[in-house]
Amino acid sequence: MPVLPPQFLFGNMLQTGIVGRQIPMNILFLQLKDKLGDVFQFWFGPMRLIVVSRLEDVQHIFAHRHLYDQGDMFINILNLVNPNAIIGLKGPKFKRHTTIISPLFRRAKISAHADTIIDCTDKLLNRWRNYNNNPTDIHLNLIEQSQQLLLTILGFVAFDYDLQTLDEEDRSNENELTHALCINFKTSIFVARLPMFIARIYLVLNYEYRQARMTIDRYLQQMIDQELRETAVTRTQRRKTSLIASLVASLQEDELFEATKSEEHKKGLSQIEVMGEMLALLSAGYSPTSAALVWFMHLMSKYPQVQSKLKNELVEYNLQRLSVEQIDSLTYLDCVIRELFRFVPPIVGTLRTLTADDRLSATGVQLSKGDQVFIPFYNLGRDSRYWSGSFDLDQFHPERFLIESNMNSNKTASIAFGGGHRQCIGQDFARLELKAICVRLMQHMSFGDGGPDVNESGYKQTDTILPKHIGCTIKFD
Repeated sequence: MPVLPPQFLFGNMLQTGIVGRQIPMNILFLQLKDKLGDVFQFWFGPMRLIVVSRLEDVQHIFAHRHLYDQGDMFINILNLVNPNAIIGLKGPKFKRHTTIISPLFRRAKISAHADTIIDCTDKLLNRWRNYNNNPTDIHLNLIEQSQQLLLTILGFVAFDYDLQTLDEEDRSNENELTHALCINFKTSIFVARLPMFIARIYLVLNYEYRQARMTIDRYLQQMIDQELRETAVTRTQRRKTSLIASLVASLQEDELFEATKSEEHKKGLSQIEVMGEMLALLSAGYSPTSAALVWFMHLMSKYPQVQSKLKNELVEYNLQRLSVEQIDSLTYLDCVIRELFRFVPPIVGTLRTLTADDRLSATGVQLSKGDQVFIPFYNLGRDSRYWSGSFDLDQFHPERFLIESNMNSNKTASIAFGGGHRQCIGQDFARLELKAICVRLMQHMSFGDGGPDVNESGYKQTDTILPKHIGCTIKFD
């Protein structure tokens, strides 16, 4: 299997520029695929990854859930900051959590929050009108603005709580919980790049992080207590649409008794587990979708013809609020969102660990139990083998989804949310949320290109993939 010779401690991270030169991983893995082939080894520090970019092999991995489970390297990192989140669990504990968490994202439940998403988007639009209503001004803080919007939406949707991130243009008075969440997010991203033993020491010695976690836990506990104070009738009614009500309903009646059972026989969630899932909802539900929204803004400014087509599709609705059914009926909007996820998936990829030896179906590469397999989403979206038609894969063309007949195109595009039993459980909500926000923005305003100095093409690596620079004008219609 092809491999770059690793360096002591750094593996391939220093020589490829991930460390030191801030080379984005999506670009790096595409370059390595061109050089080394569909399957190659990459040393992420002391950890060996097997990078797989052949679609047929990826489908094989997702289809064999009993052989490919959540990646151990990812779990080890996540367990440092949130050991009770479903995304970092395996085996019987994962099954227990998923029976409770998955129903939270059923279509009927998430559709009930469309008005909340629109209300929050209107609040952002009003902020822009009141503070930045000069159509020639270049907005350089759209990443932060998008993050604030997504945090506000999640606060209301998940916990019926106002995080107040959109209340003021000046963030100096942001509330205590929001400030603590920002510290937690930033620290989690930072420690993910450290060797495990250094990360553990860093978290223990980081006073600011420990204080932030205490603040977060205190607020989450207050939310749980407030829900428990509701009457039984009210709580039963709220469970139909409220995520926090459903989570609290899963609390174990006798934690001490449940703790004596084997994992296979436990029922419900402990209070610590509920708090872990609450924090995970905020973390996992905020960052990728806000990154996708930033890319939407950037791409609309760079491709005005796409923005114009999208606005034309909305003309018949004027400024009215669209129902979920109306949003679902918007064909060109759907093409734009699908092309966005093909063009630049917000997440670099997904990781799986083998539970037994296996051989990849297309390339025939032999894998061993314990191997870490990484699937880079960006590579699949730029591979001409899986995309028919004449559209340049390095350009943003939503029209490709109007005429594509190659079934592989649909399969490739959907991989931005992963696949198999460990795919993103909140993907339906993320799509609805992103579409509803984009519709509301396009009903009221247009994004313009701020110029090559501030709105440059390229990528910046954080926990997600962001534009290297984004600077757009905002013009209200």
